[in-house]
Amino acid sequence: MKRRNYAKADIWSIESRVSAFGAAGIIVLLLGSSACTEPYEPNWLFQGEWIDIDGSDRTADETCAGTFAYVDAYAGALAVEFGVTEHLGPFRWYSPAQYAADLPCGDNIFACYLPSSQCIHSPLLPHDHEVVHMAVAATVSCPHVLSEGLAVFYDGQLGRNAKSSDFDLLVPLLEAPSHPRYPAYGIAGRFVAYLVEHFGVDAVFDVCRITGRYPDGPALSAALESVLGMTTQQLLADFKPELGSSCNRFSDFQARVFACGAAQAAPDLGLVSVDGQHRVEETFTIDCANDIMAGPLGDEMWLTRRFEIDADEIYILGMWGLDDGEEIPGVELTVAKCEPCGKVLTAPDSFSGPLQLDAGRYALELRAPADYRGRIYVTIQH
Repeated sequence: MKRRNYAKADIWSIESRVSAFGAAGIIVLLLGSSACTEPYEPNWLFQGEWIDIDGSDRTADETCAGTFAYVDAYAGALAVEFGVTEHLGPFRWYSPAQYAADLPCGDNIFACYLPSSQCIHSPLLPHDHEVVHMAVAATVSCPHVLSEGLAVFYDGQLGRNAKSSDFDLLVPLLEAPSHPRYPAYGIAGRFVAYLVEHFGVDAVFDVCRITGRYPDGPALSAALESVLGMTTQQLLADFKPELGSSCNRFSDFQARVFACGAAQAAPDLGLVSVDGQHRVEETFTIDCANDIMAGPLGDEMWLTRRFEIDADEIYILGMWGLDDGEEIPGVELTVAKCEPCGKVLTAPDSFSGPLQLDAGRYALELRAPADYRGRIYVTIQH
């Protein structure tokens, strides 16, 4: 395949996070040329419509068969959501040993996206958080608090929960929006979820267009007031009561953009109708070697689908194994309404029972241990 060229910039920013695996992160600003533009012969494992994957001491068989396509499709879902039309760039995927040897993001930094070269460096694949940074950077430069909040909110896998007491962490983040303070990923993501719900992601980007990457607190407040009609203090006063709700778990407030976004990137299971003529009946062969599976991440693999419900009603949701009996330990099914803080049901192992569902689109996620092999039957019907 034809190799692409990636633009350089004078300053590059390393963005990282406190991951679900416990690695600490910091933000570092560096001057100079990116590691992605140094003399290097890439090991292209995949070149997609939106993102290319370069394996540094990695081979394709070290990930599930559907992972590369998932990463590309996820990047495409973000691109559609953010209005991006150009290829986003390369994802350099390192073995843990190679990452430790190269330190492409600096000491004690778990992973990073380098805006200057449009390049991700990570020992994890998938790593949706950094792909979000890549897609946002293709749109606009945002201050740290909004950049990290967007990356948490639109992450499909490794987001963090928020809680009411985290409000005290958010206030200084907005007062000094260009400087990292940790741990604050969960509350930053929850606040951006609130902004996107009430004002839309385009409005958040408009704020970033005014502020650029390095505003101080008053400049951010002025931009928020100009675009959203509310100052920082007014937004905080409006947001604080929402932290008392039941929507502070990441699984409740995350965007689920892969299934629920404008691109409708997740494969469609179809319509479930109240008249019973349409239902979901699907058998999934769960195997890391199957190209429907993405991962592993945290020793889990998964698949994501979407479906529609045509009327508010009680439906029967069921899942069980078709091999070696119906028991499927470690397998988990999540069904989530595609709306802010919509209903989320997560059920482990085999089950069947009634569930009240409202009309609309839903995301369905099936997770299993990375070494699981077997057929899983899922049904949703009136």
